[in-house]
Amino acid sequence: MRFHAYPMKTTIFGGLLMAGVATSQSAELVPECRMNNDLTDKVSRALNAAAKAYAVIGKPLLFDKVSVNPTTVVTEPRTLTAYVVTDATMDGVTQEGCVKSPVRKDEQLDDLSVRGGCVVVAVNNMEIRCSADAVKIFGDLSQRSGRDHPALLYVLAHELGHLLQRRIGEYAGRVEHIDLKNDTAIKLSILRDSCDPVSTKHEEEADAMAVKVLTRLLPLPPYREPIFSEQGSVYWSVDQLSLAANSWQETALAREFISQPTPHPSFVPTEFPTPKSKVERNAKRFVCDVLTRKKGTVLYPGKSATHPPLEQRIRKVAEALRPIAATLPNSGSDQQFRSVAVLQEQVSPILNTIYRETGAYLEAVQANICSRINGDMPTKGCR
Repeated sequence: MRFHAYPMKTTIFGGLLMAGVATSQSAELVPECRMNNDLTDKVSRALNAAAKAYAVIGKPLLFDKVSVNPTTVVTEPRTLTAYVVTDATMDGVTQEGCVKSPVRKDEQLDDLSVRGGCVVVAVNNMEIRCSADAVKIFGDLSQRSGRDHPALLYVLAHELGHLLQRRIGEYAGRVEHIDLKNDTAIKLSILRDSCDPVSTKHEEEADAMAVKVLTRLLPLPPYREPIFSEQGSVYWSVDQLSLAANSWQETALAREFISQPTPHPSFVPTEFPTPKSKVERNAKRFVCDVLTRKKGTVLYPGKSATHPPLEQRIRKVAEALRPIAATLPNSGSDQQFRSVAVLQEQVSPILNTIYRETGAYLEAVQANICSRINGDMPTKGCR
């Protein structure tokens, strides 16, 4: 099947949903005034559900209990501590670290704020911190009673993967800002560094484990959407992941990047599946623009910007869920909403294909970029 598509928001998002910011094992304590206690139940349910799924798939975790927003130091053995932190700007906190003014997108976040979503800040004493804004976005299902959001499960399952790896990491994001007035050698070095596959290995492993958790839990309550059939509900979960990513782009990330960054046009697919010749042409266009132009800046969702770009992650989720959905019955939806269920079952597989093909396109164009810039003549054929 070949069809043309307008750029989706998740496509423009590029690599914004994943970057690593290392933090120390002795993280700054969270003042009680910065804890958001309205979201603790969502975080606790997602962590406990993910932990049980890890055990079922043969990867038991190192904790038996989850403590969210404790007001005293947790000393119980085999306890995972999680904090839901209200973010604040450098000038928007009191001397005690409490929030005195709301976050503005053109102001820098303070050191206690959680950039990008959720992060493992300590491995030995097992501590995760989440931005309250991120939990609201990834956990919001418009107050649907008895239902939990697959995006929050995904985010936290990824971080639990880091605990298994015994390393810190975060669910965040960035793109490379390449200043075109730099010397060609400097720009080429930036591109080559971004093609180093070592930096993505641990993140991809954590993602692979998170996907296994999703495939185990999404067909079941509280992630199953009863309005739809079992098959439609799994497709619906993939849609929800993408919608949550869009919301995260439009709100939380905008404050960290000052304005919405738009990557080079080569990273925006317009045709699915994209012909090999077009992939190669777009990769060449990007490399030529970066290495030969002398003015402006280019935003590059680098192949190894610590985390794989969002589209690649969505593709892996879609690939893992699609065969599961195909085996599930497409009957049994709520008859009151049968017409909605039928429409959803028809549309979601199309969106699912878009998610997969978008990720496949980005992976292909980045591979072509890396091949070109690591070759003997990166600017061959450039005007």
